Amino acid sequence: MLIFISDLHFIDGTAGKHNVPADAFKIFFGNITRTVKRLKKEGRKIEEIKIVFLGDIFDLLRTENWFKYPINERPWGDNEEKIKENANTLFDAIIDENQDTFNLLKGSLKEQFGLPFEPERIYIPGNHDRLCNKYNILRDKVCENLNIPKRGPIPFDHHFEDVNYGVFARHGHAYDKFNYEGGISYRYEEYMRVPIGDPITTELVAKLPYLLMKKIGPLPLKPEEKEKLIRNFQEIDNVRPFSAIIEWLLYQVKKELTLKEIIEDSVDEVIREFNNLEFVKKWYNHHDKWTDWWDEADKIQSILFLLEKFKIFPSEKLLRLIDKVKKRFLKDDLLEAAPNEYSHLDNRIRYVVYGHTHMPLQVPVKVVENPTGTKEYVYLNTGTWRTRHQKAKEGLGFMSWKNMTYVVFYKKEERGTNTPLFETWTGTLKTV
Repeated sequence: MLIFISDLHFIDGTAGKHNVPADAFKIFFGNITRTVKRLKKEGRKIEEIKIVFLGDIFDLLRTENWFKYPINERPWGDNEEKIKENANTLFDAIIDENQDTFNLLKGSLKEQFGLPFEPERIYIPGNHDRLCNKYNILRDKVCENLNIPKRGPIPFDHHFEDVNYGVFARHGHAYDKFNYEGGISYRYEEYMRVPIGDPITTELVAKLPYLLMKKIGPLPLKPEEKEKLIRNFQEIDNVRPFSAIIEWLLYQVKKELTLKEIIEDSVDEVIREFNNLEFVKKWYNHHDKWTDWWDEADKIQSILFLLEKFKIFPSEKLLRLIDKVKKRFLKDDLLEAAPNEYSHLDNRIRYVVYGHTHMPLQVPVKVVENPTGTKEYVYLNTGTWRTRHQKAKEGLGFMSWKNMTYVVFYKKEERGTNTPLFETWTGTLKTV
């Protein structure tokens, strides 16, 4: 039995209250226990449980604590020893903030949930936990908190493959040009290059509510009003699709018209500081190609341009421009990449699994008929356990709910079939 979960994004709490509670894992492991017991009762041969944490488990980017350090001591800086030291401090803060959850995860799941044997834990890094694979001290701490044998200087793999389950998996950010700066060889060194998505998460998404709080601090607002405003801006990173963040900000401005000028000034200041970062300037120069009128640099600059025009353009005109830009972001690069994986995989692999997008998905890729039988190939995305704010199809509004998604694969003997099978589970909790 092979189980995938991803995109838990445990944070230190400085950039908002977004952490998945320990109770969610009790529900998850309770479900797994019931499934195992049911299958064994049916006479199925269940001899192992593997749990793959498929990336973005520890979020070392979405924090305000990086702002305590000089620019060159942040992940896009050049003081490597200080970056390692600071990342280690932030990792410890993440564990402290989520102590109940990690006490559960690193403990005996067999004893806690009545499983027939102890599950094997496997960790695949994503883009938000890139630094966890860069430094030995963080690799050791990942292993300690997920109950994985320590690896020392050996990096974690960036993919997982098991032909017995017919599965190949990776976090998926390798196909997102904003969150992977490496080449097509997908070597460890390629994954360790700093992508533009790192400073976007910290220097834009996390910094905006941080700066806004400083500006509204002296204002005569009720504490609950300040808290609500900051909380809404801390949710930007949970907005889907990514291109809807401009409308999310417009939505917040519309709800807080008395603070419109302060919000607009904060947005301007954050964008200006971001564009002045040496790393960002170099990234623009490298990615701005005169042969491609809509390259990666153009996409980011177009979003930032529209954000800067809050003050100038009326909402109607801005929304028309937003619609034009959003159409350029509609392509699902991971969905397009998945079918190509099969060309270099063992012919027993039927299923390609990614995370990263926060959108649970099951897509039939192809069906191959041959003398030995029919082979079905499927791409699956593991979604997220985080809150998602989704743009309504009409108007400027958003709706929010929490998700829990996991994917389970079974060997032939575990389900009494001629081929490995899968099932997916997505729960939705509407609380706000």
